[in-house]
Amino acid sequence: MSPTGAPVRPVAPEADEPSTPALRSPGRPRDARASEAIRLAALDQLTREGYARMTMESVAAEAGVARATVYRRYRDKADLVTAAVAGSMRVLPAPESSVDPARDLVEFLVEFDQRFAGHCAEVLGSLLGDSDDPHGLDLHRQRIIAPRMAYARGLLERARELGHLAADADLALAVQMLVGAVLARRVAGVTSRPGWAERAVDAVWRGLAPSGSARAGGSDEPDPSSGPGRRSVGPGDPADGIDQGGPVLAQPGRGPRIPSGQRAVPDQ
Repeated sequence: MSPTGAPVRPVAPEADEPSTPALRSPGRPRDARASEAIRLAALDQLTREGYARMTMESVAAEAGVARATVYRRYRDKADLVTAAVAGSMRVLPAPESSVDPARDLVEFLVEFDQRFAGHCAEVLGSLLGDSDDPHGLDLHRQRIIAPRMAYARGLLERARELGHLAADADLALAVQMLVGAVLARRVAGVTSRPGWAERAVDAVWRGLAPSGSARAGGSDEPDPSSGPGRRSVGPGDPADGIDQGGPVLAQPGRGPRIPSGQRAVPDQ
């Protein structure tokens, strides 16, 4: 049993253990089984114990490897955890190939919200609180935040290329607004119910739509390309717990296609 009470997954030691790193042959590949055991143990402990309580030693014990094996791969706990979390996230598709950037942004927000509801908030809070060593926060930004922000920015650039957003749209601010929608909800304790991500994306589309388009208050004619299942939401939708300040579109269970030529009408 590990110090945390979890079963130990024994892994055969690397060929050079317990020798010092200096005795290793240059270029010798690390044992992939040990690397995977360490990664899984780190994720398990992060979920079960939390970032503050897990240690490099407890991860080594649960993974069934020597402490030195963990330190050969990771400088410290922040290095280990950020690498493990980044490795557990899905590989993002190329945003420039998106055929529906709005829907992809909704999926991005939902996934981000789910992760933030898990261990993300605790890890980020611990790293922010460690003002004496910004190393961990820098790694978190580099490995986890930056790639996701770049993906969201790429989807907005794709939407602008398709003519959904104005040529002069402030895409950097739009990314901050979308990500901020997740942070604000979690900090305020607002329950994330179906449709919130669609409304967030729709609000950004309305604000950044090309001048004269329906999304900015143009024609009331319905778009024949708009699919079934679309519903309207009035101001202060009770599903959100927050006053939205105006009618917006929502598509529970899927992302919006944000059609040109359709405006939302409040529920009667």
